Amino acid sequence: MFDFSFLVFIGFVAAVIGLLVGIGLYRNVGGAENKVRELNQALADAEAKNKQYQQHVADHFSQTALMLNDLTEKYKDIHQHLALGADQLCRDENGQSLLLDSVLSGEGVSPSEPLQAPLDYAPKSDAANSGTLSEDYGLEKINLNQDAEDSDPSEEDFGSSSHDTEQDASLKQTPPNVRAI
Repeated sequence: MFDFSFLVFIGFVAAVIGLLVGIGLYRNVGGAENKVRELNQALADAEAKNKQYQQHVADHFSQTALMLNDLTEKYKDIHQHLALGADQLCRDENGQSLLLDSVLSGEGVSPSEPLQAPLDYAPKSDAANSGTLSEDYGLEKINLNQDAEDSDPSEEDFGSSSHDTEQDASLKQTPPNVRAI
């Protein structure tokens, strides 16, 4: 039926086809493995860069905090130097400090009372005299009900058009900085 050489030839062709299919599959699968390996390497590099950046930021803020602490200490040293210099340089012939005397005599404060820091605002004693931060500062107050109380409603003719024009004219004459109460 089949000759032995034909069977060997068929076996050889099948082996070559199998080898070619195996090489093709290896390249496809091996290429995907290489891509996965490359992606894993890129991910590891990105994570290392991120950790390095985070460490850089932490170092930066640590150094900034140290510099601010040094600045604060230098500010305290300068303040103390100025206070000592003022105390030493501002004395009269008798050795009395001129600074303490001028503060106490100028303000009328007794040594037992602490000095009060200046305020950001000018406090007002009554509500009618409001400060510049008040929401109604600079607005003239008028009473809209005063016109209605002055006129008698029985004398008014509600059908008359002259009344409407007078009211419209009075509204037009109201300056823009007037606030109704």
